[in-house]
Amino acid sequence: MSNNSLLLVDPNFKADASVNCHLLLKITNDSFSYAVINKESDEINVIFDKQGCEDVEQDLKFAFETDAHLAQSYGAIKAAIHTSNFIFIPDEWFDQENLSVYTKFMGSERKIYTKHHDELGFNTLFSLDEKVEEKLPENTVVYPQSSPLLALSGHLSGDALLVDFTATSFNVLFVKNKKITFQNHYEAENAEEFNYFLLLIIEQLGLTESVPVYLQGIINEDDEYYSTLLKYFNNLYFFFPAGKQNSELLADMPKHYFSGLLALDLCE
Repeated sequence: MSNNSLLLVDPNFKADASVNCHLLLKITNDSFSYAVINKESDEINVIFDKQGCEDVEQDLKFAFETDAHLAQSYGAIKAAIHTSNFIFIPDEWFDQENLSVYTKFMGSERKIYTKHHDELGFNTLFSLDEKVEEKLPENTVVYPQSSPLLALSGHLSGDALLVDFTATSFNVLFVKNKKITFQNHYEAENAEEFNYFLLLIIEQLGLTESVPVYLQGIINEDDEYYSTLLKYFNNLYFFFPAGKQNSELLADMPKHYFSGLLALDLCE
């Protein structure tokens, strides 16, 4: 276990109960985390998080070779995976029978995956890094990294900005008039880089200081990213998990750290 990783395990969790559980995996460009959720009790049995990964592919490979929790048989396995190769297609423009027409917009010749967002009225088309994908169990249902944010959009009221942080990157979703109008991912090594991208987002979206900003992932009130946000926005809120999960594991942890990971269980 490295110094920048966290593992929390319910002492009452039994491996033979894994068939009643969902395994959720969040794989970003610089982090890897997972949760085991008992779907009968909605209890979180296991939480693992590793930030600052220099080689996510190797960390993922090592985890599946050595972590006993990842070797169990689960009722379902869902993985949200970072990719820069994705596009959104409205339902009225989408042709499921002719996906090849979208290849030129993807920046990749790899297999194209699709996810239909029923309530949102559009589809996400995406491709994945094969080296990451091949490390996952065969029955894994894969999602683009944006899917947990999209699943949380219905829990936002009115206009709102939702930002999900890792140690060195952040994922942004903007909802206006209850419709998703913007989503993107950025890498930021420090607060100065974050400030640059934040100003760009504010300008592009025409955001005002009164827009509610919901924060999840690796951010706290005493860090520089939070202070940077306070320069431009008056209403900052930590966004707690939107699902029904319960857990004593998170009693002493900032719950917003895991909102993005746990939101993956809301994805269909």
